[in-house]
Amino acid sequence: QGKFLIGSILGLMSEGSIVIGEVVAVTGGFSTYAPTVIPAKYEILGDDMQILSVKLDEGESVTAEPGSMNFMHPNVHMTVNCKDCFGRFCSGESCIMSNYRAITSGGYVALTSKVPGKIIPIELKNHGGKLRARTSTFFASIGEVNLDYNLDCNCLTCCCGGQGFIHQSIIGDGIAFITAMGTILQKELADKETLIVDTHSLVALEDLARPGIL
Repeated sequence: QGKFLIGSILGLMSEGSIVIGEVVAVTGGFSTYAPTVIPAKYEILGDDMQILSVKLDEGESVTAEPGSMNFMHPNVHMTVNCKDCFGRFCSGESCIMSNYRAITSGGYVALTSKVPGKIIPIELKNHGGKLRARTSTFFASIGEVNLDYNLDCNCLTCCCGGQGFIHQSIIGDGIAFITAMGTILQKELADKETLIVDTHSLVALEDLARPGIL
């Protein structure tokens, strides 16, 4: 039996889903949301095909997929990072990540995803420090965030569950930004509660949740 069990799950529904944000509507236990932003640190601009605008003080930095920079302040210096490239590659990301660091105060950088859709901020420390997601879901991060991979060795779930053999693991206590298309919904499951989800609609979930098949 396929189940999402144990503790809470942030299920991203639609063509993307998992969320943290302000609840704007509730139906059947699901909640749609408006992203929670921190104006002093970052903002999400636009309704779709969104832009992530990050403000940077001296020495602060943001990491993002290569090719995602839209515009930036002249005092922001870009470098590349090849650290832990094997885990990133296996999770569906590029071996190389771009890093944008402010040389002086007052810096900013605007980032856009390669996938047209919505940008979802996730404060990992509020979700056990780990999130499991579809491959290539990660977009950018602020603070201590690392990408790794998780293997699903169950033949039934990896072949029939729609998530594949390799899942993306986003680990740390910083803020991760993931991308998804469509209307974003959040569902928190009670202990041992089960939810049936279309195989292509689940975007990410907390590590306590256990997906399966029916």
